[in-house]
Amino acid sequence: MAIASFQGKRDILVHQLRQAILTGQYRVGDRLRQADVAQRYGVSATPVREALRILEAQGLVRHEPHRGVTVADLAGSFDQVYRLREALECLAVEIAVERMTDERAARLFQIVQTVEKAIADGDDEARHQAHTEFHLFLYAGCGFPALVELVKLVWNQFPWDELLTLPGLTSAQDHREIAALAAARNPKAAAERLRRHLDTVRLALAATRDSQPGRESTNGTEPRA
Repeated sequence: MAIASFQGKRDILVHQLRQAILTGQYRVGDRLRQADVAQRYGVSATPVREALRILEAQGLVRHEPHRGVTVADLAGSFDQVYRLREALECLAVEIAVERMTDERAARLFQIVQTVEKAIADGDDEARHQAHTEFHLFLYAGCGFPALVELVKLVWNQFPWDELLTLPGLTSAQDHREIAALAAARNPKAAAERLRRHLDTVRLALAATRDSQPGRESTNGTEPRA
């Protein structure tokens, strides 16, 4: 039970810190002192230490000599991950649509309806789950296990799915249009629509981060409002 409790606290903290970084509440170069983070989020030093290690592996923070853990400059990581997502996921979609069946097309539309309902209900967790299911179900149809595993690897390296709560995204409509092109057995058009969908998310995150007011660092003890 103690292990599960620790893992739960660590994972929740990873989510909280990741969101604070991705939305610009913590800025590039801000220090994340373990004691300050522990006090702010009401946890002990152990989950903080493990959470920072996970975020470092994901490229969100880095350990600098004589400075400790600081928020990384995400511009390079951001573009690199999206280039990988575009290459791998568009290829997976193109192959999957070539193999599309009526049953799989019908399931895609069912998932889209789940996304739309979650948005209408304001249920971000359900929206996240349905969004993830839509993408991975679509990619799995390519019948190319190695490609699907590569997609998942990149997906998990930088959890962009948590960005679904950002304002201005039209992911439900994007998914409906992708599903329609898949059902019409139009692989090139479906891949191009996915490419535009990914670019929309990339631009939305960049705009959100850029809109955060710049202020002098307060030693990283508090995220910026």
